[in-house]
Amino acid sequence: MTSRKTLRRFATPVALACASLAAQAQTQTQPQTPAPAKLDQVQVSGIRSAIESAIGLKRNADSIIEAISAEDLGKLPDTSIAESLARLPGLAAQRVNGTTQAISIRGMAPGFGVTLLNGREMVSGGSDRSVEFDQFPAELLSGATVYKTPDAALGTQGLSGTVNMRTVRPLDFKGRQGNVNARLEASSNSEQIPGLSNKGKRLSASYIDQSADRKFGFAVGVAHLDSPEQQQHYSNWWFANTARTDIYDPAANGCDPDCGIPGLARDAVSLQAFEATAFATTQVRNGLMSVLEYKPSDSAHTVLDLYHSTFRKTFEGREFQGGMSVWAGSSYRNPVYADHGGDKVVGGGAIDNIDGKVLSRANTRRDRISAVGLNHEQKLGDGWIAVGDLSWSRANRDESTAEMYAGPGRPSGFTSTDISMTGFSHFVPSVDWADPTLVSLQGYWGQMGESRVFRVRDDLKSARLTARKSLDWGALQQLDFGVNYVQRSKDYSALKYAYDLKSGANSLAFPSGILKSPATLGFGSLPSVANFFVGDLLATGLFSSRLDDLSSAPDRQWAVREKVLTVFGKLDLDFDIGVPVHGNVGLQVVRSRQRGLGLAWIEEDEATVPVSGGKSRTDVLPSLNLAADLGAGTMLRFALARVLARPNMEDMRAGVSGIARSTTGQGLWSAAGGNPRLDPWRADAIDLSLEKYFDKHSYVSLAAFRKNLKSTVYAQKIAWDFTGYPDPLKGDSRYPIRSYAGQLDTVANGNGGHVQGTELTVSLDAARLTPLLDGFGAMLSQSNTRSNIHQNNDLDNPLEGLSGTVRSLVFYYEKNGFEARIAQRYRSRYMASVRNIWGDIGYTTIEPERIADLQLGYNFEAGPLKGLSINFEVNNLTDEPYQNRMTVDSNSGKVPGVFYPGVYERYGRQYLLGVNYKF
Repeated sequence: MTSRKTLRRFATPVALACASLAAQAQTQTQPQTPAPAKLDQVQVSGIRSAIESAIGLKRNADSIIEAISAEDLGKLPDTSIAESLARLPGLAAQRVNGTTQAISIRGMAPGFGVTLLNGREMVSGGSDRSVEFDQFPAELLSGATVYKTPDAALGTQGLSGTVNMRTVRPLDFKGRQGNVNARLEASSNSEQIPGLSNKGKRLSASYIDQSADRKFGFAVGVAHLDSPEQQQHYSNWWFANTARTDIYDPAANGCDPDCGIPGLARDAVSLQAFEATAFATTQVRNGLMSVLEYKPSDSAHTVLDLYHSTFRKTFEGREFQGGMSVWAGSSYRNPVYADHGGDKVVGGGAIDNIDGKVLSRANTRRDRISAVGLNHEQKLGDGWIAVGDLSWSRANRDESTAEMYAGPGRPSGFTSTDISMTGFSHFVPSVDWADPTLVSLQGYWGQMGESRVFRVRDDLKSARLTARKSLDWGALQQLDFGVNYVQRSKDYSALKYAYDLKSGANSLAFPSGILKSPATLGFGSLPSVANFFVGDLLATGLFSSRLDDLSSAPDRQWAVREKVLTVFGKLDLDFDIGVPVHGNVGLQVVRSRQRGLGLAWIEEDEATVPVSGGKSRTDVLPSLNLAADLGAGTMLRFALARVLARPNMEDMRAGVSGIARSTTGQGLWSAAGGNPRLDPWRADAIDLSLEKYFDKHSYVSLAAFRKNLKSTVYAQKIAWDFTGYPDPLKGDSRYPIRSYAGQLDTVANGNGGHVQGTELTVSLDAARLTPLLDGFGAMLSQSNTRSNIHQNNDLDNPLEGLSGTVRSLVFYYEKNGFEARIAQRYRSRYMASVRNIWGDIGYTTIEPERIADLQLGYNFEAGPLKGLSINFEVNNLTDEPYQNRMTVDSNSGKVPGVFYPGVYERYGRQYLLGVNYKF
């Protein structure tokens, strides 16, 4: 008996139906699952059915995978696909402004993975390749599969893994089906900016139907999101002991003869500056999904997928910035000291002469994502099947940020302070920062305010042609081979504009009607600050704008072009070596051409000139997946593969700044910037997984993996040919060009290391323990990951995205129409890339997080209300804060290994109450 026959016997109709969705959604010969049973036997609903579907997909797959499936049409277990993915073993989420947005797979940053929609690579509105999952309404997806080991039939694969999001196929359903969902939403944080609501709503509808002869089917879904975010933000800028003259040169730092802060002990570390901000954000997203399916005969099958979403995010922020350094002229009275990891730290006291200011912040971001895919499958006879697939996707992002400043007309300070190392610090100001007789519009940093405008355009076209033949030649069951071509272009631009008063003045009393009710920063013990809108000020016509910060253009204006041709082949295997074994062996040959475009900044001219560069390369990627059925529901899986992750697009920019040429010796050149000649990250991966399946809802899995990195990317200085770059000496005859050789300060490839880990997963139907627990169940997983790779080769920093421990706990109950689920996901400390207000990438260490969610519901299973369900959800149940820590250098006098708190944010609990009706 072959292993596939054994698996088919085990799989339930529900599991097989969901496996069919995965397979048919990717008819361009993606990894195949067993053929579906007749759908007239399937009743898909509820938590247990979703678990059953996911377990069926996992058990039947050739590769090592994880899966999520919708409880029902338009009803994934969480409010977003990102949150659902984050509960899978080995996956972890990163919150951005309270929203679960980015996904890391197996301890590696989001950029090491690839995201597909119906088997096709997706574009991104960010500056890198990683998809922002909050752009995809969960209500329009039927599920997702995460491939932890590669399969040659996947057109594009990641080094850490590949996520394939799926939409429905209408002909897989027995008949007409519809779903309508409405939810009201509120945040436990009150209005942070007066007049900007903390309430919202979510609406969605889906409909599936087929023609009478079942040759034609269509599905359509719409989803509307109007969601508030009420964010409390606090950030320490830096800590230092400025009395340490071995660190600070008094003369050089303008504090002769002493850099110490008056009133503080000579051995004390103190907070030098901070910011406290209240944000009110509105997110409006509209999504549309449509699928047209045509199957006129058994030999022809055509599917057209369409997806489109628009996303608009606006926020207003009111911020207080306070500087308490020697350079601000600050001094302490009655300081209070505390111990922090062996450092003597100032924990409180009164402060005179602070450098304070109020900022009004505004941000508007618009995203549009469109994707179209056309797939046709044609049976040619003699067991041959040909599949053609064409797709196009585009992401557009337009974002603008703006800020303006206000300050007092006289000195101010804090009558008391309480500096916290674990949460919000508290400050009691000596003046009322909302008083218009004290506070007026002020210029800082040579401007009255500024705006930054970001534009991202990401365009991807692909064409795929595949041939498939069933063989049944002993161990060889099926042959797939073909070619996949992808052409991608990404353009990124970030421009800064400075605002000035047309009068030339550097201050201005608030115009009539500009000030609103004071904004409260009570969480930071700043009772109130001036509340004014940037847009209202600009509408007065009192301000002019000018393009500023031109020297940053090489880092903030760039484009990348890629052409990738993949030739692949795969053989499905099914044989017996005392135990049934199935799997596949495959090969991908990837030929890629990349070209980076950018600007070179010429300091002498204060201007830019275009530059470019690129590279072509070929990678050979073999893969092997084997699954042995050891009997009694036990599976042993083994996989070997070579995998890669294409470089970060921002790193591939051609722009450089600081171009110089020596006037002595060989006249060597130098500059700093991007590297359009980057090679990918490459690794040899080995995986082992032992799985024990007890029934349709219960199993235990223990997996181990190791990725040996052959090529990495990190910051370094490398030899560079500057042929074609502008001459900074402008051809001065005194210094003729002797060579174009030089050194570029950039990111480049280097030797590798390893990433390795273990993953334990338990899914339990509690009725197996005792009938008294019928309806109860649990899903538990824990991953432990280690690596000897350091971000940018800095031994003080771990690899980006690496959390040593990731854990997920889900407990549920479902019976007699009642549903309940409580879940928690844990992620240990990790380093992540984040963007500052200027749009530049920086790295921060994010503290451990435990995010808990609660969902309660009741489904009417009979009577006139049959098909109706009522749901209540609480997300971020414990109001878990977001925290990061700063890397403090020796100026703090710190004990090695002791770090200081950086950002501390609270987003509040998210409450949702809604109804769902299925017809």
